[in-house]
Amino acid sequence: MLSVRWYDIECRSLDLNKTSVMNRYFQDFRFENGVLYVHLSGEFPNELLRKNINIFQTLIDECANHNCKKALIDARDLQVNFGTMDLFQTGEDAAILASMGLRIGFIARKDMLDPFFDNVSHNRGGQVGIFTDIDSARDWIQR
Repeated sequence: MLSVRWYDIECRSLDLNKTSVMNRYFQDFRFENGVLYVHLSGEFPNELLRKNINIFQTLIDECANHNCKKALIDARDLQVNFGTMDLFQTGEDAAILASMGLRIGFIARKDMLDPFFDNVSHNRGGQVGIFTDIDSARDWIQR
């Protein structure tokens, strides 16, 4: 089963009467052999970080729908622009997944790696693995 969610993020130009769609953010979900596979693409809307919800809420919901405790998130096609506070919040949100019994593997490009996210998540008990190749992530998630 594959479900796709996308978000149009509207940003207003200086002319308040004009609204344009700046980017699209896609989340593709596939459940296979007890693991939820998530493919992220497009440009991550930092506006989602300003909302009072866990940034991984759609992942949490999909895991609940499939009664799974493992997920692999492939973010190599995602464009991000996270500052220090964004990395902190994302790391905290990722750590909360462990309290729900979820084990998460991230696959990212080398230019996306930041030890601060990893430190925040692990210091709060997160079960998050960060990898640059899918085979290592699959091996880790199955442990």
